[in-house]
Amino acid sequence: MPSSAIKPSRTYLKEARLGAGYPNRGTASVDVRYSPEVIGRHERGEIPIAPEDMIAYSECYKRRDILFHYCAECAVGKATGRLATARDLPLATLRLTRRLRFVAKEIADTLESIADEGVLLEADKPRFSCSLDVLEELSGTIADYLFFAAAQGITKEPSSEKERPQQP
Repeated sequence: MPSSAIKPSRTYLKEARLGAGYPNRGTASVDVRYSPEVIGRHERGEIPIAPEDMIAYSECYKRRDILFHYCAECAVGKATGRLATARDLPLATLRLTRRLRFVAKEIADTLESIADEGVLLEADKPRFSCSLDVLEELSGTIADYLFFAAAQGITKEPSSEKERPQQP
């Protein structure tokens, strides 16, 4: 018996279109370079979306946050495990505060002691791996902030060293 794969719906793409003031695919097709049919097939997940297509949607809808959704679906995003979650600001802040408060110093001390040797010794690999796990988790929390900022229309340009706040 043949099996059929269920393709994921891209509700975030439709929500972005509606949020940008395009009540239907026909009105969106005026500004996006795709026909209403292609827009619908993209939104339903019936056809793949190339990176440049997603960038076009993001720019037209003025929604950088949809790029995070796209990257979570693409092969590179799945392989690296980078996944941002649409968390509200208080929850993201609570997660970050807890992680920084309880593990940052310990991880920094562990990595510093490993780095003092100048090489990664076999005996240090388990501690190093554990530290990487925590840093990976922290990068996910940071990605939550980037996702939140993108959803709010906040973009961050790279700053020069002079503009960064001074460390105590």
